[in-house]
Amino acid sequence: MIEFLVMAFFVAQPVPAVAAATPTDGGTPAAAAGSPGQGPLGPVDLKEPVQINADLIEGGKSQATLTGNVKVKHRTLDLKCDRMTAYFAPPRVVTRVVCTGGVHAVDGDRMARGERAEYDVASGVLVVTGTPEARQGTTYMRGTKVRLTLGSEKLEVENAVIIFESPPSAPSSPKRKAAPARTAPVAPEAAPR
Repeated sequence: MIEFLVMAFFVAQPVPAVAAATPTDGGTPAAAAGSPGQGPLGPVDLKEPVQINADLIEGGKSQATLTGNVKVKHRTLDLKCDRMTAYFAPPRVVTRVVCTGGVHAVDGDRMARGERAEYDVASGVLVVTGTPEARQGTTYMRGTKVRLTLGSEKLEVENAVIIFESPPSAPSSPKRKAAPARTAPVAPEAAPR
């Protein structure tokens, strides 16, 4: 099987009406005419695109399955996994992605990993399950479910075990060992004769 690198751009918001409009004069729509930035195969000015890279993609009308080195970038979220199914609504608007295998997500100083993740594009909510772990700053957590929302500092962990790490302390100057107290040498006593 020949694998190839695929970079897919899916729309996180509906395409502007101008790009999808049909002209009233019966001519070719501006989008289909290949106008710069508006062609049906060219980029469209998207406000918040979902960018997905993978080794292999298989797609249909309402979903696509991506496998091998899957990487998702949306706003401030970087999400990696082994396999992903992207669900979309017309006209190719990504509504949700489901990742499995080696899930690793980073959003600012927050990190989550596990075996499965569901990401709702519209709300920006990521839910990680499958022995999930999370980290925010110097706080490490594990539980049964990790939930984080883009654009928020909030991180939720169900059935959490939390470890608060101490920040590294400033290096202190090495202390010298105190020298043993010196005593005057004692003269040996004279042996009795």
